[in-house]
Amino acid sequence: MNSKSGSTNNLAGRLSLATLLIICLALSLYRINRVNEKEIAWDVLGYYLYLPATFIYDDPMLNDIGWLQHINDEKHLTGTLYMVSTNDEGQPMYFFLMGMALFYLPFFFLGQVSASVLAYPMDGFSLPYQYALVIGGIIYTIIGLIYLRKILKRFFSEWITSLVMIIIVFGTNYIHHLTLKDLETVNVLFMLAAIIIWNTIKWHENQRFRYLLAIGVGIVLMALVKPSEVVIILLPLLWHVYSKESFKQKLSLIIEQRRSILIVIGLSFILVIPQMTYWYLKTGYPIYDSYKNPGVGLDIFSPHILNVLFSYRKGWLVYTPVMIFSLIGFYYVYKDNRKIFFSLLVYFLVSFYIISSWSEWWYGAAFSNRPLITVYPVLAITFGYFLVHLQKSKLWVKTTIGVIIILFIALNQFQWWQLKHYILDPYRTTKAYYWKTFLKTSASKQDKELLLIKRSFGGDNKFTDEDKYNRFVLKSIDFEGQGMKGNQIEKDSNFFYRIEKSRTYFEIYQRPYKNLTSKDHLWIRAGIDVRFPKTFKGPAPILVLTMERKEGAYGYKAFDIQPDTSNNQWKKFRVEYLTPQIRNSSDRFHCYLWIRGENSFDIDNIKIEMFERK
Repeated sequence: MNSKSGSTNNLAGRLSLATLLIICLALSLYRINRVNEKEIAWDVLGYYLYLPATFIYDDPMLNDIGWLQHINDEKHLTGTLYMVSTNDEGQPMYFFLMGMALFYLPFFFLGQVSASVLAYPMDGFSLPYQYALVIGGIIYTIIGLIYLRKILKRFFSEWITSLVMIIIVFGTNYIHHLTLKDLETVNVLFMLAAIIIWNTIKWHENQRFRYLLAIGVGIVLMALVKPSEVVIILLPLLWHVYSKESFKQKLSLIIEQRRSILIVIGLSFILVIPQMTYWYLKTGYPIYDSYKNPGVGLDIFSPHILNVLFSYRKGWLVYTPVMIFSLIGFYYVYKDNRKIFFSLLVYFLVSFYIISSWSEWWYGAAFSNRPLITVYPVLAITFGYFLVHLQKSKLWVKTTIGVIIILFIALNQFQWWQLKHYILDPYRTTKAYYWKTFLKTSASKQDKELLLIKRSFGGDNKFTDEDKYNRFVLKSIDFEGQGMKGNQIEKDSNFFYRIEKSRTYFEIYQRPYKNLTSKDHLWIRAGIDVRFPKTFKGPAPILVLTMERKEGAYGYKAFDIQPDTSNNQWKKFRVEYLTPQIRNSSDRFHCYLWIRGENSFDIDNIKIEMFERK
């Protein structure tokens, strides 16, 4: 009897470890069997660039992107080289920080050795490099889960720890982004967040230097991977702060440990030196914002909170509904463990607000809301407290909530399957389409009519269904009797406008998007008649259509107006433009003529038309 009891207790004591091993094995086997030849593509290509540039193509400063263009032309890794930025002189430089490259580094060398031994091209992109990086991604996933288990065991029983791990892994978008997409930032960020939380717990129990160093290094590495993640510093700073008295005690602890803290700051700063050195050599500044993309950035005063939570496009609680219970869990943390409540809540709210304030709030082809995975180690704790209190509830409550949790996990798994089979579109899902395909294993052509408009990654969109749109004339100028203040109009059977060589731009039309439509997109047709003199030389003028926000433009399209100087006749020039995915309704649509050359030419019959979906 005692032997059986001991055996049962022993099994229960190892339940979370068994769960961890099964999860790690399942994720590893699933991932390693789904390696493709374009693992290093799009954003991952941008994170990775440092390594082949430095160790293969002898171009650590990224001074010449010819080799990259050649690789992309050959392997088709990305639609545009958006992962290459420029300094103030227009010279190419890395778009992303080097944080992810540091984590790829040992596996890049594994790929180098493997490619050499297996006689694959040692170009940084052949199959051995793909497999090596995937192996690295699996290792980082496993490390993150190991630390997640350590954190949960500190607060909960083996059963609760096991349940929370299962729910987080299989009931959320974790399953997608830490398997098929494990080379992206959230894998590393999840791991680092878990390491920081664990070492925060340990340092507050015993102020050993190694725990503090792990916290400092972890924070710096997170910032090097994604600068906004530096807010995780709030967790160790506010840990065990829950009252005025506890704040004083925390302040005293920091003062008492100031020498160790300063040493950790100094040692952690060493990790930043390579990045700052690169910036300085490339720009003359030790800190430089290479993230030059006006269409993507923080709109700190215009957060997309409701979209992030409930949008059918990428709403977190639409595609990851089980996390509702982790939010409820904050209440139970407050009741049961107020020492950590404030730090968990503040970190979550600040992180959530920053994530919601990103202009591209849908985060590309993500499943659910990708960057929130970084805070899942915190939400795992709150979920654990929810389950602890659920255990104490009446049987019918436990049964009901248990069934709901199981159904939410099943829904998450099914919607992930739909995403992988392109039934749920990673970019274009709408409310109507979501419910039309809800729990369906296929989508008809008629169903897909309900999706958001399809945009080409290369920007070569074609307006083929004009009958589905209402047409409006935004501006029409024929210069008949219209004086242009400060400029010359000449008469030659009709009035027209002469562009003088002294001009750089000719303004045509500008208006905030919200003043044009409330729809998600517009087609714009712009037309202009142009006549060039026989003596015209130099670069051709360009008709520009773009969206503008803050200090820059996105969705920028420039159409060359090639001069015809053979007979001095009028030439009709017409273009069509699809607005990009609008970041903010206050962003401005802008159309203008960029003169460029120093020769005069004539323009007439300008017309800007707008086509709005019926």
